[in-house]
Amino acid sequence: MNLSGAACVPTTPKFTSCLIANDQQKYAQFFSIEDKMLVPRDVVLLSDEDKDPDAEGVAYDDGFFYVTGSHGRSRHSDKKNLSSYVVFRIAVDSRTGAPKTKPNAGNVDGVESSSRLRKVLKNDDDVEAYFNEPLAEGGVNIEGIAVRNGRMYFGLRGPSVKRRAYVLSVNADALFTKHGDLKPDTASLELGKNTGIRDLAVVKDGILILAGPTRDEDVPYTVWLWDGSSKTAAKPLATLDLSKVKEGAKAEILLPLEEDATSIRVLVMFDSVENGGARSFKIKR
Repeated sequence: MNLSGAACVPTTPKFTSCLIANDQQKYAQFFSIEDKMLVPRDVVLLSDEDKDPDAEGVAYDDGFFYVTGSHGRSRHSDKKNLSSYVVFRIAVDSRTGAPKTKPNAGNVDGVESSSRLRKVLKNDDDVEAYFNEPLAEGGVNIEGIAVRNGRMYFGLRGPSVKRRAYVLSVNADALFTKHGDLKPDTASLELGKNTGIRDLAVVKDGILILAGPTRDEDVPYTVWLWDGSSKTAAKPLATLDLSKVKEGAKAEILLPLEEDATSIRVLVMFDSVENGGARSFKIKR
């Protein structure tokens, strides 16, 4: 009921090793896609802290799955939530997608963690005023993650300021070192009023953005294409027709299935729907 991020290793055949996160639990779960079925696989414990890490996004790149916490306050209790200020990575075989450490549902094995992004958010000129602020007041809330060309990108659901949503990026390898230069950067993309980023996903020519309401505003869910370098502009691709989706469902996962020169087929999954309620959309470039 609380699925929040997914990514797959580009294996042959496709979709034999994928990872999905749950924003109400301390674990992520491997899965595969067989025909039109999502098949659950091994569970991996991300954290042994008492509180869950509020995992909100999953990405894959070059032998690693990455899972990001929201880096924000607790959604329901509006309390400081230090357990969410973490990014995890899990090493897998880049050819087969098999985890290099046997997944463990009871102990944290084969999972690295980094809390270095917290300082980046706290010191960023664009979002520092919203760091650790209540979500109802536009507090920082990461919902999407993508890794491309050595950079790790974090899409923020909040804040959304003057029609702009934010993507912070850092050097992906440095994030998991103690003192490596993170080389932080920020883009503010005009996606619309009260519109934040719900997920990010890498495609051949850039990064797809799933955008939607920052909270419960009457804002459509849209898909954009961003080149990963522009500071202000992304290209609108589609407004998703969710008229047949359960009322109250929140689009949280954007998973590319296939692409060519003219279109991209994506799988969209939802929070507050049993098993994610996956739906496929073909989007023109």
